[in-house]
Amino acid sequence: MIAIDKVRSCRDFGRFISFPDLLYKDDPNYVPELRIVRKMMLDRKKNPFFKHSKAEFFMAVQDHKVVGRIAVIRNNIHIRQTGEQCGFFGFFDVVEDYEIAKRLIDQAVMWLENEKLDCLIGPENFTTNDSCGILVSGYDTPPVVMMPYNKPYYEEFLNRYGFQKEIDLYSYCLNHLSFKHNYLKTLCHRIKSNLMDSGINVRSIQFGNQEEEINRLREVYNLANQDNWGFIPLDENEFREKALQLKQLVTEELILVVEKDGRFIGFVVAVPDINQILIRIKAGKLGLFGLLQMFWHKRKVNNSRILILGVLEEYRNKGIDIYLYEKIQENLKANGIFRCEACYVLENNETMNAILEKLGGERIKTYRIYRYKMK
Repeated sequence: MIAIDKVRSCRDFGRFISFPDLLYKDDPNYVPELRIVRKMMLDRKKNPFFKHSKAEFFMAVQDHKVVGRIAVIRNNIHIRQTGEQCGFFGFFDVVEDYEIAKRLIDQAVMWLENEKLDCLIGPENFTTNDSCGILVSGYDTPPVVMMPYNKPYYEEFLNRYGFQKEIDLYSYCLNHLSFKHNYLKTLCHRIKSNLMDSGINVRSIQFGNQEEEINRLREVYNLANQDNWGFIPLDENEFREKALQLKQLVTEELILVVEKDGRFIGFVVAVPDINQILIRIKAGKLGLFGLLQMFWHKRKVNNSRILILGVLEEYRNKGIDIYLYEKIQENLKANGIFRCEACYVLENNETMNAILEKLGGERIKTYRIYRYKMK
């Protein structure tokens, strides 16, 4: 007997949060997210997302054991901005049993129908500003920081239910050796000279001037991404929350901003891949032993993620993005990090895909977002 239960109590949320740890306990590539981070993200009082939108959480229970989970989401900003009467699903995990997966998705569809919505998109946890998509290729290595991971059968289950591909998102592997090619060095030197002649400056963010820097960064972040598929702008509270969380992971030289006439016109953010540490911490629980592990292994982190790069439309095609990749690689190398993954890259972003290939990037993973038309 399979029951689909709404998550209500603290105990329920604990089981909801812990389920992936049980599902993937024997998978060498699974990386548990820190438990405290998972709790804060799902907390309706602490996550600014819930100030404008809502979500419900469900678990599939069989023989008193959790065998699946799903979140169903109404994003009012998305509805208002696009006019689409669409809802979303996320935090989707399930044992290898299609009937259980179907029951979970049925519950999500029913909830959205009650909300007068007519299609279902996902997975997104809660928006494209968060972790999204299911892994459909590249199962052979662990995910980098803040990237999803799942079993191969998820793709089959969603296709079988009737979902259609909405868009693919790519992950590229880069290393510092790419920039040793003479033509790239020459190109970056020429770009830097042209930018300086145009009064365009690239510098590290200044944590000492945190509030002003965050506000200026939010402006360019929202403007640079406004035409990207599925992008939802972040309000002041949401962006500030994410920025302060990010500050715990990065040093100033891993957030570069591009300025002209006192205005931010571009940026790039790189994050050390703490998943290389978290993969060693059982269930993401940071007790004393976990803290000691993080401290000990931090110096061994040699991978990173290019979290996001953006340039305002009127300043594109000037080589700023190429120069930012070159400069952030230099800064990563100075921190003992010689490899990075650039993700997510939308499949329809022809310019960025071409740049990463020109820089010697190797596409190593593909993530997919789906759409299901309910009516």
